[in-house]
Amino acid sequence: MINRRSLRTLASAALLGGFSFIAHGQEFDPIFNDGAVLQCEMAANVWGSAPPDAAVIIHLDGQKLATATADASGKWLVALSAQPLGGPHVLEATVGSQSAKISEVWFGEVWLATGQSNMAATLENSHGGKEALAKTLPEIRFVKVPKKYGLPVEASYTSTDLKWKTFAPGPNREIAAVAFYFAEKLQPALGRKVGIIQSSHGGTPAQAWTPLWALEGEPELKHYADIVHRSQQDPRSKEEWRKDANAIQHWVADMAAWKKTRVGPQPPHPGRPDPGNPWSPKTPTVLYENMISPLVPYTARGIIWYQGEANTANPKEYEKLFPAMIAAWRKTWNRPDWPFLFVQLASYGAPGDWPGLRAAQTLTRDTVPHTGMALAIDVGEEKDIHPKAKQPVGDRLARLALHQVYGKDVPDRGPMVEKLNVSDGAVTVSFQHTGNGLQTSDGARTVPGFEVAGTDGKFHPAEARIVSDSTIELKAEAIEQPARVRYAWRSWVEPPVTLQNSDALPAEPFQMEIGGAIGG
Repeated sequence: MINRRSLRTLASAALLGGFSFIAHGQEFDPIFNDGAVLQCEMAANVWGSAPPDAAVIIHLDGQKLATATADASGKWLVALSAQPLGGPHVLEATVGSQSAKISEVWFGEVWLATGQSNMAATLENSHGGKEALAKTLPEIRFVKVPKKYGLPVEASYTSTDLKWKTFAPGPNREIAAVAFYFAEKLQPALGRKVGIIQSSHGGTPAQAWTPLWALEGEPELKHYADIVHRSQQDPRSKEEWRKDANAIQHWVADMAAWKKTRVGPQPPHPGRPDPGNPWSPKTPTVLYENMISPLVPYTARGIIWYQGEANTANPKEYEKLFPAMIAAWRKTWNRPDWPFLFVQLASYGAPGDWPGLRAAQTLTRDTVPHTGMALAIDVGEEKDIHPKAKQPVGDRLARLALHQVYGKDVPDRGPMVEKLNVSDGAVTVSFQHTGNGLQTSDGARTVPGFEVAGTDGKFHPAEARIVSDSTIELKAEAIEQPARVRYAWRSWVEPPVTLQNSDALPAEPFQMEIGGAIGG
């Protein structure tokens, strides 16, 4: 059964939820180890374990910096005073004559990188990845959080699990390509060390990354909490649950191998998985408890997120789920304005309402403060859910961070529809965020991807041409009275989209009524 204490809704309790506990020793939490990057210019949380009620003194390079008192269970937490960027430093926690020490500590920019498989896909599988793997970049360091499941959470991570590594041949094969390209662009622009904490898992829905109390608090999401509660009452043993979960994972791997050759019979499905299986990464709250909670409350400048593919069956629900998850993380970290930058889904030829999910992501960007959305509509692959063009995605996330978080004068958004006008059967589409003018990636003045619908609601392809720096004219001979326009409103957009601004940032997909609102 799930330990209810680990799922309490109070932010103060959540701050303690990820602590490791060494009953009779003085230790830093495993996330703090040699080579760690701490957030500069902000009060940085540091925590660990000591004998119950012990007085803990924190030193930086031998200078007393903070004090704390361990609670009855031996857990302590301090917020270090804001430190300037730089290093290396030695951080030490002492209790009486005992001490714990970590070396090569730097103050720089820390970002949490999380999501599903496109925030897990490595450089090895990205365009230009081989060249990147040959680099040594000591100004970029990272932690890759191992995959872990189970409710209640059974074991803490160790410092070996959460070891900080420098980007160099060998270790660099572990970091997600999107996270690396984000850091690679961010670091020279800021002149600071960048630390990435990567916690991601392929094929997982947003509800798996959301605290139970957040699911319970939304009527539209409570059914996910009910799934978890039902599993608490299930008589199956841990071994039975794990056997079922492993059967599904093995089938997924077997299917992936079979699809490459189509030789022999298709692997038989082991049966519908139980949605409440505590050892399945798809189960509501299981990844939050196992792979996010242990990181709380590590101080990071912001979050980059790439997920949504696993929720395309229900975009309307995602309109509630995604903001609820963001709000819950911010509450747990006690960071109500924590920057949350995410990737809109790429173009991909698959079942599911991908246009609707992209619209839900856009709605989140437009309604949840301190969020930003990087587009990937132009870099997708029809038959691969993991597009290999990861550098543009990381670059666009970094642009968002540089502009929105660090206040740099960096273009961070592509063309976005502003209004529609109709005259003599032609529709004029006006855009904002066009930079020095609309253009296409292939240099043509004609633009694919636009459709127009009449009063019957049926969409037809439209001839689209750039007529000024900020406007496009559409003509659809089959439509006498245009009523609605949409652009790139398909799971897989064919022919590929080309519309962009002068900074080569792609135009946002949209669906809009004449005289109405986006998404209408």
